[in-house]
Amino acid sequence: MNTLFRNFSHTFRRFFTASVLNLLGLSIAFAACFVILTQVDYDYNYNKAYPAHDRIYRVEVNAGGDYGWAIWLARPFCELVGASSPHIQAISVTSLSNYSSDFEVDEHIYSEPRFIGFGDYLEVFQPTMVCGTTASLNEPGQALISASMARRFFGTTDVIGKSIYIDRKSRNQPLVVGGVYQDMPENSQLGNCVFSSFRSDLNKDSWTNWNYALYIRIDSPASLADVERSVIESCKLNIPRELISGEGEEDWENFIHFTPLDEVHYSTVGNKAATSKAAVYLLLCVSVLILLTAAVNYMNFSLAETPMRLRSINTQKVLGASTCSLRVYLLLESVWVCVCGFLLSLLWLYLLKGTSLSTLVASDLSLMSHPGLVMALGGIAVCMGLLAGAYPSYYVTSFPPALVLKGSFGLSPKGKMLRTFLVCFQFFVSFMLIISVGIMYLQSRYIQQSDYGYDKEVVLVGEIPGEYLNRREAIVSELSGISGIEGISISQFVLSSADNYMSWGRGEGEHHIQMACFPVDYRYLSVMGIKITEGRNFKSGDGDVYIFNEAARKKYSWMKVDEPATHGDYSVVGFCENIRFSSFRNNDAVEPMAFFIYGKDYAAWDANSILNIRVASGVDKVDMIHRLTEAAEKIAPGRDFKFRFMDEVIDQNYRRELRFTRQILLFSLIAIVLSMIGVFGLTLFESEYRRKEIGIRKIMGSSTGEILYMFTKRYFVMLVACFVLAAPFGWWIGHDWLESFSDKTPIRAWVFVASFLLVSLITVLTVTFQCWKNANENPVRSIKTE
Repeated sequence: MNTLFRNFSHTFRRFFTASVLNLLGLSIAFAACFVILTQVDYDYNYNKAYPAHDRIYRVEVNAGGDYGWAIWLARPFCELVGASSPHIQAISVTSLSNYSSDFEVDEHIYSEPRFIGFGDYLEVFQPTMVCGTTASLNEPGQALISASMARRFFGTTDVIGKSIYIDRKSRNQPLVVGGVYQDMPENSQLGNCVFSSFRSDLNKDSWTNWNYALYIRIDSPASLADVERSVIESCKLNIPRELISGEGEEDWENFIHFTPLDEVHYSTVGNKAATSKAAVYLLLCVSVLILLTAAVNYMNFSLAETPMRLRSINTQKVLGASTCSLRVYLLLESVWVCVCGFLLSLLWLYLLKGTSLSTLVASDLSLMSHPGLVMALGGIAVCMGLLAGAYPSYYVTSFPPALVLKGSFGLSPKGKMLRTFLVCFQFFVSFMLIISVGIMYLQSRYIQQSDYGYDKEVVLVGEIPGEYLNRREAIVSELSGISGIEGISISQFVLSSADNYMSWGRGEGEHHIQMACFPVDYRYLSVMGIKITEGRNFKSGDGDVYIFNEAARKKYSWMKVDEPATHGDYSVVGFCENIRFSSFRNNDAVEPMAFFIYGKDYAAWDANSILNIRVASGVDKVDMIHRLTEAAEKIAPGRDFKFRFMDEVIDQNYRRELRFTRQILLFSLIAIVLSMIGVFGLTLFESEYRRKEIGIRKIMGSSTGEILYMFTKRYFVMLVACFVLAAPFGWWIGHDWLESFSDKTPIRAWVFVASFLLVSLITVLTVTFQCWKNANENPVRSIKTE
């Protein structure tokens, strides 16, 4: 062992720069691999923490027409499905998603996600209970909270019977804690919420309110086909036929679908921003490629050191060391280097914990959260050391000692070809990732710079707290007095912040219309800068009236100004230009949408709370947010109006895509760094081995530039060949990622040109830096030492 450490220390000191770069490359590769695999683990194991995850399914329906597949269902339909088959053990009828809500506990305010359903809807998921049971949800006014919430609210988990108050205690909406569940992992469908129940009679027999999601738990995955047949038969007998478009048996067979809970995370039904399985597999492949690139680097460094270690190693053979023992020592040395790189990567991860690196993935990056992954990477480090050191240890001990000690040894063409292939592999990976991330960058820039049809750049948004909704006009009046504000309006949603909003269907037969409905006040279109194409804008006093986009008028040609949108519906007062009202995952240019003002018929629906604030040109928006916050504090002390940039809200709609782009960008840069370290190793090998040739060329009149050109031209040929091979793969990755968008950017040629120039420039600089010393060395010295 002492000999091993002595040889390692001697090699490290003699080839200090190369050794440091090698360890740095290995540590970066292991750290990057850990980060990638935590995200892969997060996605792959999504929802698998539930005990019966393989027997739980989400129910989706295809009602035909413009609706397509959807997850929103009517309560009687959900109960009909639950009673259709004896194989169904439990059903969960819930709201479509959780929402943030304030809770007051002992005069402290906590903001927590809240989730609501009917009865004991958690029975399907079977969370581990710390105390109490999920059956408490059958009782009105009961709630379940997580163990971490219980400790934050009350300092203990023994909280059965204690009360928390929705929003504020003064509103007198208490929830009694009926149970405490063990915290669910972040990668789970429900998450850690305050779970409570709807009124038992809410929409009991209503087939018109399709506002709920349905999950079922069956006795065995093998029973799914029987369940599906039973549900279809029950639907045929009981569901109102007018809810199904089309005629014939085939429509029923295509009416309902059961998505396994394990697959919900990847399903775009109801969530077009869902994680793509292809993206998960791509990240897994990237982690493997980065590790392979690091292994290739180490092998190249080992081979680069071969000419300079041959004499010392073969001297040991002359002094009695066996070939086998030398190979074992060299293998152990290789393993030790890789393990050191792995340990150094753990140090990087520990130091970077809590930095912006944590925003790169959805998972927890702490080492203690992934002990299995840490152990697996440690094992991979050992295997990498054995595999990467196998050929160099065999090669360096394969020469006859007499030949080596005379100095007349040579390097085989096969070895040269192997090293060239390894560096080409690194170039291939770099080009592929850089091209794909370039395409992703194009789409990100397209999203940010496209014309949305309204003035989002000068708009700030905020949110009026629930108990102040009856003072909306007073709040608008008060905030409008701030210098630099040109107008304020109120809406139910933030424009362009989601894939779907409220979907309304009106009329019947040929005059049936389907639209996205966007409730606003009369000032909204003026504040947002949306242009009217025909008719008039909203005005004060309007109620129960529409302004449709041009896509709606094109699709429903009977629509006219000052006439009902369809038979028995409300009046259309105008039409506006098509705008980007949802996301780039939809083609808004052909999707009907309507701005609508709640009137007397929808007075109970009017919960519009979003403030849209138009700021004058040239006004500092950051300073404006501070001034708005100060003014809001005077209006509603202690309440957060959540003022923010509209662009920031829109970007949140693309957080998964933007995060994936940042991931690929970072790992592309890491691949380039590793490739350049590999180029450094190969150049070190060549420049040291060809010192005598360089000296002779200098004596014969070659300039430093000509010698540098001799080295770089070979790499240029390698770069061109690798680029030609990698470009189709990079295009395919980028093109596949773009498929999640309905409106996408064309792939520009400059992405490919820039990728080639970037990698080529870095390579030439690396080669020039490494070869400069030998190219300028006194030729007499290099020939003499040879």
